Amino acid sequence: MSVPHAREQAFEGFSELIHLWWPIADYGVFGEGSHLEFEERVLVETSDRDEIEIWADILEWAPGVQIRLSWHRGSGPAAASRLEVSFEADGSESTTVRLVHSGWQHVPAGEAAREEYAGEWPEILAKYARFMGGIRSSVRVLPPGL
Repeated sequence: MSVPHAREQAFEGFSELIHLWWPIADYGVFGEGSHLEFEERVLVETSDRDEIEIWADILEWAPGVQIRLSWHRGSGPAAASRLEVSFEADGSESTTVRLVHSGWQHVPAGEAAREEYAGEWPEILAKYARFMGGIRSSVRVLPPGL
């Protein structure tokens, strides 16, 4: 997908402003009223009753370039997959954002989980693209592998 901002701004919109665009009511552990944010070395959701769910551990944080996560939303770190989001300049004022979700062999019922996420990521990323002023139709999901 492409967003009409420089890499640093695209990265900031994805990471620092995730609470403004992530569809938490549909794709959260606690649902409506909770808050999602990157905090220290994790991605955490906090409910309106101060319950905490760690979704991911940060493996690499390279501002403007890449975020790599051990992803375990709602399942715990023992069943983690890998999520990589990269930001590549596409001219001076736009950025290509790529999300690769892999490592399904570590997830119980990995094939079913992969298919579920393949259905979720287009809607989630379309929210990010729209938030960043991009075009919804620029979101593509490639056939994922195990």
